[in-house]
Amino acid sequence: MIVVENRLFVADEYADQFVERFRDSMGKVESQPGFVKFELLTPANSETDSYISQTYWESMEYFEAWTDTDAFAEAHDDHPPKDMFTEPHELEIHDVAFERTAE
Repeated sequence: MIVVENRLFVADEYADQFVERFRDSMGKVESQPGFVKFELLTPANSETDSYISQTYWESMEYFEAWTDTDAFAEAHDDHPPKDMFTEPHELEIHDVAFERTAE
């Protein structure tokens, strides 16, 4: 399994609109082969403007296939205002070495 993490730096005045943009995009990725789950992490304190969009995929191949779909293009077609972001986003992809869950 892999985790695709996109760290986005959002201006305070756009915080609610930013979260709603993700909430409104429901249905674009959930039906893709190999998709496991999505999480949008919001700052727990006011010292950061960093939000994290995380998608979990069964493999890198499934993630790459998603990026070549019409659904991916549609999900990323509605460009936000340029001043929504205070810095360029940072994309990271990680392999899941192991996981633990509650018993």
